[in-house]
Amino acid sequence: MSDHTHRQELGRFLRTRRLRLSPEEAGLPPNDFTKRRTKGLRREEVAALAGISLPWYTSLEQGKDINVSDQVLDSLARVFRLNREERHHLRVLADPRRLALIPENNVPEVSSSLGFLLNQMPLCPAYISDSRMNVLAWNSLAFAVFGPFGTMDSRERNIIWRLFILPDYRAMFVDWQTLTAALLGHFRVMYSQHLEDPWYAEFIAEMTEKSPEFAAMWEDYEVRCASRHPQTLAHPEAGLLNLSNLVMPVQDGSGQFLHVYTPDSDDGSIERLERLALQTKEAR
Repeated sequence: MSDHTHRQELGRFLRTRRLRLSPEEAGLPPNDFTKRRTKGLRREEVAALAGISLPWYTSLEQGKDINVSDQVLDSLARVFRLNREERHHLRVLADPRRLALIPENNVPEVSSSLGFLLNQMPLCPAYISDSRMNVLAWNSLAFAVFGPFGTMDSRERNIIWRLFILPDYRAMFVDWQTLTAALLGHFRVMYSQHLEDPWYAEFIAEMTEKSPEFAAMWEDYEVRCASRHPQTLAHPEAGLLNLSNLVMPVQDGSGQFLHVYTPDSDDGSIERLERLALQTKEAR
């Protein structure tokens, strides 16, 4: 793993947090902030608020090789008003040794027990993904709800790629913007834990080139680790489906995740999903 890569990512993270925080939000005394040429805080203001020197903070933001104490990290988290997930992200980037990386197999395989579990949920769409957010296996109802996932080496297996590149898939999600921001935040966490994997850099570069929306949202640097992403789908056959998505890490050292979608119990989503499941069964 390259420490330089982690330092560069740390600097990028600090810079985005500095630029998104206004002087007023940081509690600075009133001044004529309208004359500023750039948005957010200046580096010297961050240094003063955190109680550290300007050259030291500048070096940190530039990705230079310096040691960072927990006290300094706590001060920066306080200045930037980081939430719990962002604080964890900051600490991992500052010291990758804090993160116990999960070893992954070179060939992503879904265990037979997981495959069996998928097929025991006939009324809940469910699938298995890896740390790159590629779909590895799914049950029949997930196929009926989300459509074909393509071959193993296809980009159609990637959840992020599908949301930005496939027009018909994207059109199903009523609140596409909120869902995509949440998933990109989760993808950012996965990326920060696998900075040594060249796949991520290649994928991000490809997505940035193909989708201006991805480029803008990736630059915004959202960090989220939420295990639930409520989704409302305007399904072409089933109609409106309100689903809650529970994401559970598979505790077998594979780095895989189990995604289970449960329908809303009050708005008819259960009945509509049941009809879709029956249609799928009869079509076999």
